[in-house]
Amino acid sequence: MDPDKSSEGNGLRSDGGLQNNVGNAPFASAKGQNKWLPLGIVAAIVVLGLLGYFVFAGRGGSKNQQVGNNSNTPGGSLPAAGNAASPTPVPNTGFSGLSGVACADANRRPIGVMLSSDPITRPVSGFASADMVFELPVLTNDVTRFLAIYQCGHPSEIGSIRSVRHDYLFLAEGVDTIVAHWGGSYHALNRIAAGEFQTINALTNPDNAYFRKNTLPAPYNGFSTYDRLWDALQKLGYRTTTNFAGYPFKDDPAPADRGPGGTLTINWPGAFKASFEYDPATNRYQRFWAGVKQVDGADKTPVAPSVVAIMTATNGPMTGPGGYNDEGIEGSNKLVVYEDGKVITGTWKKNELEKKDPVHFLDDKGQPITFTRGQVWIAAVEPEVGATWVAASAK
Repeated sequence: MDPDKSSEGNGLRSDGGLQNNVGNAPFASAKGQNKWLPLGIVAAIVVLGLLGYFVFAGRGGSKNQQVGNNSNTPGGSLPAAGNAASPTPVPNTGFSGLSGVACADANRRPIGVMLSSDPITRPVSGFASADMVFELPVLTNDVTRFLAIYQCGHPSEIGSIRSVRHDYLFLAEGVDTIVAHWGGSYHALNRIAAGEFQTINALTNPDNAYFRKNTLPAPYNGFSTYDRLWDALQKLGYRTTTNFAGYPFKDDPAPADRGPGGTLTINWPGAFKASFEYDPATNRYQRFWAGVKQVDGADKTPVAPSVVAIMTATNGPMTGPGGYNDEGIEGSNKLVVYEDGKVITGTWKKNELEKKDPVHFLDDKGQPITFTRGQVWIAAVEPEVGATWVAASAK
């Protein structure tokens, strides 16, 4: 089941050019069809969209407890992200604020790409190179989708690329990330059209940033590369340096200080079920999809983050057309972080009203958790689904 197939299925020819029936439409209709509208109707839609935006912004799209003012939350002193009018780039420390990895482009503004979870698209390209990944349900039945964020990682192939939801926009804004996507939900596209978020939308294909592959059927055959997206970001006039100060990171501990092996399982339904097997030798968590080892579709590199963070979050129906869901990724709730073979319990927090506030990952004493350098994988999991950790016996 995929309610947004029609909003993604006819965007580009296989050679990357725009089809005539797409043109430069700023968003899809409730049925996902892109059409040129009479000027009066466009004006009415814009007015209604703005009214809906202000109503929706007040509720924050969240069902979790509201966090206080940004300046009063742990980590709230981070520079405001995403403000192109008054850029305050953070100093280039040489380390990504998303993965802690050293690279020459550590102060670049990150690009987040909406990636598929559909079995037909596996193995998906671009996962292994991501500095950070957000994994969320995209429907109330817990079918998942991903926002893979690139700062140090510059993959030569990214896809299958899918449509965006408002929840991912909120998460991306918190870490000052430009989102690349192939269309989106009514709620997400209205907010983008209102100017709240800067994105790179395949439905307008700026700077020929996207292309289709003939090895997959539409809407699953949309792809790009990091270089194409970075060129489009610049030509769209978006700010190119990050304002996100970054999360705290540390080096891998000595082997003797790592926990024993074990397996973390997230009980998404059917083919979307995910597990992470911890290997003390590499200090990484190899990801599996429905029991199959996940590798990158571009070069078969194993997908193995150094940190897996499980955010407990609600998942309910969204009002309005489209049948979309609303994931409670703002406010606060329980958190479990898996790194170095160990389990850290605590709380996650994100300001409901200030979209530029990042998710804060706090231990049971309310202090920021220091991540181990490498890919950070963050999954929002509702209590009914749950995640379980089974540790191997210590030798």
